Amino acid sequence: MSHARLLELVRRSENEGVTLAEILSQTLSADELDEVQSELAEDLSEGYESICEFMGGVDVPSLEDIMESEESSEAGFA
Repeated sequence: MSHARLLELVRRSENEGVTLAEILSQTLSADELDEVQSELAEDLSEGYESICEFMGGVDVPSLEDIMESEESSEAGFA
């Protein structure tokens, strides 16, 4: 299912005041629902992989490093 079609169904659910699940179940066949689910799972997996790659390059300080940094900055103000 195209992104545009999915957005159209989201807008329809908002306009009708029903859940997206209701609109999807009314509009799509079981095979189409399976296809949408597979596409979404693939997109989520790609997004997760991108986040993991990005976070792999991020250096996160330890709690001890943060506390030491705060203590040294507080000492500088005293």
